Amino acid sequence: MKNIHIFSDFDGTITDQDTLVFLASTLGGGTEMVQAIGRLIRDNTISLRDGIAAEMRSIRLPFSEVEALLREKVRIDPGFAPLAHWCQNHGIPLTVLSAGFHQIIDLFIKPDEFPRVEVLANSLNPDPRAGWQCVFRDGTEFGHDKARALQAAGKAGQYTIFIGDGLSDRSAAHVADEVFAKHSLIQYCMEKKIPFREFETFDGILAELQGREDIVRSARG
Repeated sequence: MKNIHIFSDFDGTITDQDTLVFLASTLGGGTEMVQAIGRLIRDNTISLRDGIAAEMRSIRLPFSEVEALLREKVRIDPGFAPLAHWCQNHGIPLTVLSAGFHQIIDLFIKPDEFPRVEVLANSLNPDPRAGWQCVFRDGTEFGHDKARALQAAGKAGQYTIFIGDGLSDRSAAHVADEVFAKHSLIQYCMEKKIPFREFETFDGILAELQGREDIVRSARG
């Protein structure tokens, strides 16, 4: 097997809930607005990028006032740290790909605690007067097309494993060599006949990777 590169979504995959939905529902336009935007996205009336931007604009608080609430209400999968450390010990690149925002991710995946974890995400300009403004990574309908990072890794000769759960993960699932899926990504993979492994926790993913001889051989180099 080629050298492995593991990619993972953040919201709803590493975390127990989508931080953007949580913030917009709790501090922004409210649950009904979020649900209405979700319907428009699913109906292809607006893009995911425009939906996220609208949700974030509805929040008008300094980011410093939001940090404590995020830390209190959002949890990351306890198995993420063991997987990250296993990757680091075996020289396996681990990249977090997110349609969310660096400022939020850094609260949970702190660079000093996970120095070898690469994070590719959008950025926020939390303007309390005009609402939070989004700075997206690219001009695609997603705001961040996760497939691009996997395609670049593939061209570099790496075997790509993608872990995800939702709408923003679909393009990555199409190009990954291997997919671990949960939530709505399972149904999408089934509809599109994309091979996948269902997962519940990162502990389960790590146990499976450690138990596979092809992965172990590649990790040993």
